[in-house]
Amino acid sequence: MKFNLVKIYCTGLISTRYNQSVIIIILLWPVLLSYVLFPDTFGFSWNEGRGGFLIVMILTLIEIVGSHPAITGRKISLLITFAILTGSYFFSLSLGTSYLLLDMGRSVGALISESWMLMWDYIILAIYFGITLVLIFGTKEWLRIGGAATLFLVGYVTILLLDSLFPYDTLGILQYLVPTYLHFNVEILNSIIHFLNLETGFTSQTFGNTLVLYSPDGPFVMKVYWPSAGIHSIVIFGLVMFAFLLKTVIPLKRTLIYLFSGIILTCIVNCIRITLLSLYALNPNSDLGSWEQFHSVIGEMVFIPWVLFYLAVVIYLENRYYKTRSDLNLHGNSCSSKGT
Repeated sequence: MKFNLVKIYCTGLISTRYNQSVIIIILLWPVLLSYVLFPDTFGFSWNEGRGGFLIVMILTLIEIVGSHPAITGRKISLLITFAILTGSYFFSLSLGTSYLLLDMGRSVGALISESWMLMWDYIILAIYFGITLVLIFGTKEWLRIGGAATLFLVGYVTILLLDSLFPYDTLGILQYLVPTYLHFNVEILNSIIHFLNLETGFTSQTFGNTLVLYSPDGPFVMKVYWPSAGIHSIVIFGLVMFAFLLKTVIPLKRTLIYLFSGIILTCIVNCIRITLLSLYALNPNSDLGSWEQFHSVIGEMVFIPWVLFYLAVVIYLENRYYKTRSDLNLHGNSCSSKGT
């Protein structure tokens, strides 16, 4: 009997691992295909490349590896059919579809064609992820199990749409936050320069949404609009954080506290990102080309580890909370016996 139980357990484990591998391959098929077709477009400049697809891959692996999917033959047929249809979109981009999308963008008044074109990649991928996850996990569980990657895609679509229709400083509600960020950046920079006792030639000033960094080599001027201020990262990673919190059994009240605390702390992390960009610009060995490369990757380098770290802290706090309550309950239910 023991042997049979072990055999059944091992068989179930192998089946789960097989299903997980199949789902990961199916979900990431469009990402891998687009990389084969357009390898030069996988840069991390947020509205000029498909680097966000790589983040989708990471989130998908994190989510699916912890799931227990069950795939039937009929579902496999539907999933493969849908994967082929989605893959055909990426094939069609070099066959004329991109020109149709450009014409559509002009007709609706899209001002930044790069954001408009890239938006459709994320729309197609978001629809593909949503339908695929619903087919596998059902309408009630798909968001809790695979929501992080899907909400990341939805967030990217939203920001790219806003950037294409309301670029630069035309979206006042988000652009309004930029001077505040730059002011904090100046205060942090001045504190660092004072603390490290650097040369007095290093200083910085803000004029609205313009940041001027002064060094002995001359000024470095940055005109900052809301996407470049990292506001898009706050929105997108706020959605990702929410999706991961859905996977927990934390009560709604504490979930909202964790979510809003995470968003506020993410704003602080974004200030750190802007400060790092400023310090890099003040480096005498840097130039505009290297600064642009650093600017294109620093967001993901900062925000992804930050979200994972924050979620780990939430899990730790929840474990401590339940352990404390358990200890209190045990203490309250304990009975002391008196010797006779």
